[in-house]
Amino acid sequence: MKLRAILTLAAVAATTTAEPVDVWASGVCEQSGWRDYNKSFNGKDDQQCWAITAANLIDWWQELHADTLPAGTPRGEEILHTFTQSFANDGSDPDEGISWWFTGEYKPGRDDCAALLPDCPGGYLKSLLLPGQKLQGTLLTAMREEQVTAESAAKALIDGALKGAAFWIGVSYTSPKGRSAMHSLNVWGIQYDTLPDGTHQLCGIWIADSDDRMTGLCYVPLKTEGGLLVFNFQQHPIYSRIRDIRIDTITILTPNPPVIMTF
Repeated sequence: MKLRAILTLAAVAATTTAEPVDVWASGVCEQSGWRDYNKSFNGKDDQQCWAITAANLIDWWQELHADTLPAGTPRGEEILHTFTQSFANDGSDPDEGISWWFTGEYKPGRDDCAALLPDCPGGYLKSLLLPGQKLQGTLLTAMREEQVTAESAAKALIDGALKGAAFWIGVSYTSPKGRSAMHSLNVWGIQYDTLPDGTHQLCGIWIADSDDRMTGLCYVPLKTEGGLLVFNFQQHPIYSRIRDIRIDTITILTPNPPVIMTF
């Protein structure tokens, strides 16, 4: 059964004019087109949600442009294996993983991020980029904590989805043991309502999670709490046991070739 909940961004809830609509990343629907690689929890990838999230997005993007890929570029599950074999089992940022894959540059900016192992150059798609081209502003648009509010996040997710984009989100939460934690997730689609004035109102997101030990998408209803978007599960085998899952960061990955400015 598909759960639905309306995210109210105004002080007073407005009456919607139609049933909620699902919008998907390019080539994706509820049954297919998405990627959902999972951790093996073998002591080598336990902290690599960021790498698996990046691998999912890269696999999706590469298959959209399969006829332009340089010879020898890892594809499919080889992308996941390349990531887990190229980085230490620590946390990092999916944006940095995507940058390493495209350009060969890995500059996480924090000493506690996963180390890049020797003889792992990356840069598999460097030939697709213009000289000196940055991924930010062409392929990627990142929103960090200081930019993310319930309203700005909802707008970014709706606008990006309507252009066929896929996303990763960074969430923070309180674990069942009362510890603060962070996690990276893929977003492959969104659901929205249309208000009487024609504006769109976010209801929820379709996610893939490297930690859930399942393959497939999960619909997450959202609400506004403390000025942020918060998961609004009443019953779920994993998420309903975790308190206050808040969306802190969002990165949009356009489906277009990297030389086209989209966002």
